[in-house]
Amino acid sequence: MRIRIGLAITALVLGVAGVLLGLRSGETRLEARTSEPVSETPQLSIDVNTSPVAAADPRRPEVMAVAGRVDAPRLNCTVAVTTTGGDAWRALELPRAPSADNCFWPAVAFDGDGNLLVLYTPTGGPFNLPTALWLQRFTPELVPEGPPIRVAGPLTFQPRLAVEGRRVLVAWIAATEERATKFLGFGPPPNPIVLARSEDGGRTFAPPVTVSEPNRLAVQPTLLAGPGGQILLGALDLAADRFTYQTEHEGRPGPPPAGPWRLVLWRSGDGGATFEPAATVAEGVVPPQRVLIDLAPAPAFAVDPARGRIYAAWETGRDVMVSRSDDRGTTWSPPRRLGPTAGGQFLPGVAVAPDGRVDVAYYDRSGDPDDVRAEVVLASSSDGGRSFVSTVISDQPFDSMVGSFNGDDVMLGSHVAVVAQAETATVVWPDTTRGNRTTNVVDLVSATVEVQPAAGARVALVAGGAVLVLTAIALLWPGSALLRGGRRPRRR
Repeated sequence: MRIRIGLAITALVLGVAGVLLGLRSGETRLEARTSEPVSETPQLSIDVNTSPVAAADPRRPEVMAVAGRVDAPRLNCTVAVTTTGGDAWRALELPRAPSADNCFWPAVAFDGDGNLLVLYTPTGGPFNLPTALWLQRFTPELVPEGPPIRVAGPLTFQPRLAVEGRRVLVAWIAATEERATKFLGFGPPPNPIVLARSEDGGRTFAPPVTVSEPNRLAVQPTLLAGPGGQILLGALDLAADRFTYQTEHEGRPGPPPAGPWRLVLWRSGDGGATFEPAATVAEGVVPPQRVLIDLAPAPAFAVDPARGRIYAAWETGRDVMVSRSDDRGTTWSPPRRLGPTAGGQFLPGVAVAPDGRVDVAYYDRSGDPDDVRAEVVLASSSDGGRSFVSTVISDQPFDSMVGSFNGDDVMLGSHVAVVAQAETATVVWPDTTRGNRTTNVVDLVSATVEVQPAAGARVALVAGGAVLVLTAIALLWPGSALLRGGRRPRRR
């Protein structure tokens, strides 16, 4: 009997261990490839490349495009493409608009037929202000399809682009004429965020509709298009901070704004014809430093259309936060801090893969005691943002102060770009490895990360463990025939 009891206990222990091991999901694994240069900058260039925006062709995931700003020494933009999933990039020549000798604030998107669209604003005049807003179409072979198309006139700031099927959406801040007399900052509101729609692939546009409320100090919009006419437009709301909104500090160093700011989101259910009043995504956003309003860090938004879920990521104080909404942005989960330690993280980008995985990339200085040298981190979640695994994807730490206009504030642009696909995430960021505080060289760099999802329940382990547990119960159960060696009780 003792032998049988010992066997029962052993079977019970092994069975429970097997069930637990089989039910436990393994941790998602992230493996970053070596980083690749995106902006083809001559070795002696002193360009400051920032604010990448990226998109993938929905029909050919290995085809991606990246557009970025050149913030110094002369305003410009770059466009690069890859046909190998990010392993190599080449510059794409962008036809210039009439009378334009540069471009700025570029954005890219692919339509459902694989055509690439590039949005941009030439700048000019004494203050290098936008002269008009243009859209250039490329064929699936990445060949220009005719000349650029004029979308809107001058003073079109911080434009954004989104595509759903043949519908093309363009949003921007429509500044008042007072901006034409200033080098930095907006005039008093209203400087509304507006949206223009095209139903013919961007060849013609309807007159723009106003999205934001008249007195709202909203900047850095993010535009998302979903199925069924669902349009989302998120932005950073400076609340009452007109000092920053109008850039009254004129770019000089100084203390951070008093704040706080907030994140807001407008929604449209009719393809962008009308918008609901703004919903608040997050309150109490603490600005970590002074910013030039045109180069302010943008909050990042991404939509998971299959699950009706929206994600938001932003920096506050010195942390990166993530929140999600399961009801089209009406309510939001409590913000979750992504960094391994409090402080040192900034400028996140976010994207959602087809299977619902959410990827967030951001800068992290927490590993440097001097709080200067930064790494780029990718955090990935396969459970709706409840938990994340992360890995460093930049090749080496770099000086986050390179590229600063005033030598006192970090100015690596408004975005980092993330493209989330079925088994990979491609991140594009401004990287200062090749520069220093004298040359101020900042390059766009990419890294593609292999994402190996967590293993689910292992059926064989669970089934085998369950059999062992049941056997142990049968052996130990009072009155069990097995416990009595299988003998039937005598009849009296």
